[in-house]
Amino acid sequence: MKKIVLGTTALLAATALTTGSANAADKIKLSLGGYLQTSFIAADYDTDTNQLPTDIRHEGEVHFTGSTVLDNGLKFGVNIQLEARATGDQVDETFMFVEGAFGRVNIGSENSAAYLMHFASPEPVVAWGLNDPNAEAGGFTTPSTAPTEVSDADKITYFTPRFSGFQIGASYTPDADEETGTSGGNSPYTPIQDEGVEDEAYSVGVNYINTFNSVSVKASLGYDIITSSTIDDLEEISAGVQVGFAGFKVGGAYKFTDNDADTQDRERHDWNLGVTYGQGPWTVGVQYARVELDNAADGELDAVVVGGKYILGPGITAFGGVQYFKGEDALVGTEGDEATIFFVGTALSF
Repeated sequence: MKKIVLGTTALLAATALTTGSANAADKIKLSLGGYLQTSFIAADYDTDTNQLPTDIRHEGEVHFTGSTVLDNGLKFGVNIQLEARATGDQVDETFMFVEGAFGRVNIGSENSAAYLMHFASPEPVVAWGLNDPNAEAGGFTTPSTAPTEVSDADKITYFTPRFSGFQIGASYTPDADEETGTSGGNSPYTPIQDEGVEDEAYSVGVNYINTFNSVSVKASLGYDIITSSTIDDLEEISAGVQVGFAGFKVGGAYKFTDNDADTQDRERHDWNLGVTYGQGPWTVGVQYARVELDNAADGELDAVVVGGKYILGPGITAFGGVQYFKGEDALVGTEGDEATIFFVGTALSF
């Protein structure tokens, strides 16, 4: 697969050089965008040792984006995502892309094809949903049916054009546990080293989007494999479907992970189910998630979120609800076996 990806890259480069004039009408100019999600919470933990009962949570990013179209029709662009507060990974994702009739190629620090193409159950609220949430009960494992092991490690990803609702994507990652400039103090131009458990990674995804009369359908299937010199290959298989009709959205998703978290013989299963109903600016709903660990570690986690959101204006959404977590064995929270969090907040996009 590595040869296929590299061969595709060479072909695209040749296309860019041979398809007429390569002069851009305009130089790339960056625009600002992003989001900020802020919540006030009141929490009740089963064993309250360190967690305060009230808290303010906020998470956000500032996005620098820009693109230009050459005279031959090729579109080149850039996407740089800066965390909105101090963090160990201050620049989250940063990549460039080229797009044309052949499809699209991303190069840089961005999620895998299977992750970007994944569909899960609908989330009733902002930030506190149960598919790879931005906010959740402290200390509990994060439920997610999206393949997250490769994460933002530097990679090259190709997406085909969409044909009859179908699109295919594929990613190649030289080192799955290294992101440019984050491993051992390496700079962006320092050769990568085999410093961790995870080595080369490959990702394949396919999804389908279509509408039949007044019914919308979204479905996805993904496969990620990360090679390793110290344990058996880590594999993730993900699938999801979402259907919309008459203001309702219903869906579910599943992910199986073998050798989860770089742990030999550790199997993990993630599920989520959800339903939302919305009319105009309002949306309400419920979502359920479950995680199971087998073999090298055993544990179970159940989580539910009930809530709603209201669009106050362009880019301004108010939301609120309650989230409940219950963990057993290896998946208990640091604050106890159960947690209930009431939250209310505002999400801004710009």
